[in-house]
Amino acid sequence: MKKKTFTTLGLPLLLMVGSLCYSQKFNFNPHELSINGYIRTGIGGTDGNQMVNFTTPENIHKFRMGNEANHYGELQLNYRYKNKDSVNMYEVTYMMAKFIPYGGDDYKQFPQTTQLYGKINNVVRNANLWIGKRYYDRRNSELLDYFWLNSAQNSQVGIGMENYKIKNSGNLNAAFIRFKYGNNDSHSYVTDLRYLDIPVSEHSKINLLGQYSIKTENEIEDTPKSFGYAVGGWWTYSKKNITHTSTIIFRKGSSITDNFYTGKTVSDFTGRKRMYNLDHANSLDIINNFVYDDKRRHAIQASLTYQYKDFGIGNTNENGVVLDNKVAKNWVSIGFRYLYYINKHFNLAVEAGNDYMKDNRSAIEGSLQKVTFSPQISWDYGYYSRPVVRPFITYAHWSDSFMGITGVSDFNTRLLNKNHGISYGLQLEIWW
Repeated sequence: MKKKTFTTLGLPLLLMVGSLCYSQKFNFNPHELSINGYIRTGIGGTDGNQMVNFTTPENIHKFRMGNEANHYGELQLNYRYKNKDSVNMYEVTYMMAKFIPYGGDDYKQFPQTTQLYGKINNVVRNANLWIGKRYYDRRNSELLDYFWLNSAQNSQVGIGMENYKIKNSGNLNAAFIRFKYGNNDSHSYVTDLRYLDIPVSEHSKINLLGQYSIKTENEIEDTPKSFGYAVGGWWTYSKKNITHTSTIIFRKGSSITDNFYTGKTVSDFTGRKRMYNLDHANSLDIINNFVYDDKRRHAIQASLTYQYKDFGIGNTNENGVVLDNKVAKNWVSIGFRYLYYINKHFNLAVEAGNDYMKDNRSAIEGSLQKVTFSPQISWDYGYYSRPVVRPFITYAHWSDSFMGITGVSDFNTRLLNKNHGISYGLQLEIWW
């Protein structure tokens, strides 16, 4: 077991050390090569055994600090060709990534290719054309690692135009993205249109989103072709020490995704059990994210997230008799992370949050409360300053209805019959 733990830690640590050695730009005019990436790794335990995540059932998002029982790394290589005025004309980007749960042996597998795409820049009105596999203008609430807009991750291929300037009125983005389902020749397609950075006032802007999606017929699962759309927008405010984003997005049918780490349409079935009827399913997301950071004494991020999801089907009994007309799920999350700066390289951090979930399909309703304290060692002032080293201790408490499904993993079942737990450990996080 010790050998496995060392090896599991060793992969991301070696990736980090190697990448830091080369985290700079190499210029060979007119060519430029740069390397950047992200690493999250550490050690920890829960109630004297392997560390676990504290999350509400059927949910992968959670308040992150002191609550990430995994290692994760990204390494990205960027090539740029510049003209005589040092303007980027052509770009090629490649990224590999690796996710390893604590206690897992996924380190034995080679990192996945998560991005590989090319760009031609400044084609018309500053617009760039791109083609390939990429993360496309992702938007998230960092406190929860909640990507509320993530149209292209895990795609097969995409093509698009971005940053087409509208005089004094923001810019347009357009993309067409394709996803593949295993080896059964089933696909989903997303057309993504965005009108970004529309000025409202000196410090605020409005952004608009429209999507149209198609999921092809799946002969193996015997599901028909389905269609869907998404509409929404977000308002951003930025002034001095404050940034604030408020978001609302409605999704219908095949625009509902597996989770917020992909843009792929959710599957109708899990095994032989029907989970969605995409002709009737819909979801609504409302997110409010606020950050204040004076970079001298205080920083705080606060978030409020609400999601409603109608699965488009009715509850049935063991004989398939319909019991009601609607299967739906509600999730509400509210919390904050506060930093008190002692000096440039040391701050005291506390994070607290409450998650509530009600799912009338599984007949589960309850809440989870989590609080973490960490004396952080940081590179500089700033809420988003990295690298940062976090010794942490986390306490979580959850409803009795969550017992046996919260705070449990394949490597630690000590909390199987409990409604509370304590985690502790050391985490390193860095991006460059």
